[in-house]
Amino acid sequence: MKNKIIMIMALAIISSISAALSFISAEPSTINKILPVNLDLSSLTDDERESVIYMREEEKLARDVYKMMYAKYDLRPFRNIKQAEQTHMDLMKDLLTKYGIDDPVSSDETGSFTNAELKELYTKLIEQGNLSLVDALKAGALIEETDIADLDKQLKVTQNKDIKDTYDYLRYGSENHLRAFVRNLRSNGVEYTPVVLSKEDFDKIISAENSGNNNNRGYFNCRNRCDGTGKGRGNGRGLGDGFGNGRYYRDCPNSNCIYR
Repeated sequence: MKNKIIMIMALAIISSISAALSFISAEPSTINKILPVNLDLSSLTDDERESVIYMREEEKLARDVYKMMYAKYDLRPFRNIKQAEQTHMDLMKDLLTKYGIDDPVSSDETGSFTNAELKELYTKLIEQGNLSLVDALKAGALIEETDIADLDKQLKVTQNKDIKDTYDYLRYGSENHLRAFVRNLRSNGVEYTPVVLSKEDFDKIISAENSGNNNNRGYFNCRNRCDGTGKGRGNGRGLGDGFGNGRYYRDCPNSNCIYR
């Protein structure tokens, strides 16, 4: 009799548990109120999304201008930095893809932009660059100044590690590019005056050694050292068949072979 009572009590307990589980299964919203099914811990803020979209096209602007200036003047820095800007564009594309953001670059055609302000800026830079080689180099320096200033601004509105790491990398590259344009202007007898950056920030960048971030990828066009076939130094991925840490080889002709 005692065992029979215990069995009846056990069955009653099991029935109660089953009923509770059935209730929960029939009401998934009960769980969702605690942990939503569509919870995305890696989602971006509106500011971050706008930032990634804008920087994707700004990197395209740089690439497109340098592409046109290289076609006109056949000067190595335009060719090499154009290749680096393509890499920057690809990195921004990676962010867009990872976070499910529509790519503003609907057409890869040179001079095509979704952002009207960037389209207008592109037109002005091309007009300036077509005036002379010196004007083209000044346009390049202006692009890199603008890029650095914009990246600094965007870094202040994000705490996302993917974005911060990418922007830090792009900024290192822009510093290198700015120094390259300033060097080439000096070789043409022109001392460049900053337009966007403060004189203090500009001087710090120009006086610093070519930026190398050992935690990021360095891109090289060095061989003997400028045809993309040589060995770089360090742990970054090279544009040629080697590896580099983001520094250029000083024995390259005109010291302008390199750039991230």
